[in-house]
Amino acid sequence: MKKKTKNKIEFYLFRGLLKLLKLFPYKFSEQIIVSLFILIGYYIGIRKKVAAEQLKMVFPEKSNREIKKILLRMYAGMGKTAAETYLGNKTKLFANSVAEGWNNLEKAVAMKKGVILATGHIGNWELAGRYIAAHFKFSVVAKKQRNRYFDNYTNKLREKDNIEIIDKKNAFREIIKKLRNNYIVAILIDQNAGKNGILTNFLGFPASTFVGAAKIAIKLKCPIVPAFAVRENNGKNHFIILPMILPTNYQNNEQSIKQLTEKISSTLEKIIIDHPSDWFWVHRRWRGFKKARY
Repeated sequence: MKKKTKNKIEFYLFRGLLKLLKLFPYKFSEQIIVSLFILIGYYIGIRKKVAAEQLKMVFPEKSNREIKKILLRMYAGMGKTAAETYLGNKTKLFANSVAEGWNNLEKAVAMKKGVILATGHIGNWELAGRYIAAHFKFSVVAKKQRNRYFDNYTNKLREKDNIEIIDKKNAFREIIKKLRNNYIVAILIDQNAGKNGILTNFLGFPASTFVGAAKIAIKLKCPIVPAFAVRENNGKNHFIILPMILPTNYQNNEQSIKQLTEKISSTLEKIIIDHPSDWFWVHRRWRGFKKARY
């Protein structure tokens, strides 16, 4: 079967499922999606081995039972995020969300230098973006998905909520342009950068990390605001917005760029340690560290 045909079939099956689930009360449909994620992710085992190995690596003190609990909660959380993204009522979701440290973002925007929002694949990061876009000019750097039909559909939903998309490929100029127009630009900092990154320490192990956020902040002297979404035990989405990091004491050289990159990454590390089941452990974060540039 051709890749294009396969992608079309996958997408239309997905759209068909969404249309069917929209006929039922939201809570019922959400539970169906959560159950599917647990079934496919945990019991069938899509990327489960990768996630379990990385959890054991970072948390060697945790028992197999504790690792299992984290994995189940992770897949359930991914299901909730999918349901909220594709079926949820934005007004109700916002009302059931808490934004901690919102004034940190307001202060950064008030500087009128643009803001780099450093975030990661944790909690409902999509909803956090929609929440911010309801208040400020907002764009996100996004990598194209493997299936372009999913990619187009998801981006249309984002654009409907005033989120402007910057294609990760050759994004530098567009990021600069947005920041100079005082946009908040979200950059995901938790992906394996392979040969395009530098060697840093992430959760106690060497990892290749993208330096774009640090390099651009140093170039423009714009603030960096670390912000992350987590899910509380009661189901509420909790957006944690930390105090801004100013790049004023960093120079445009390899050492300073590495120091600032690690400082940004350390904010995510603490959130992951405190909320391990909310992070996207299925991503092979540490695989490409040997390819890092320096």
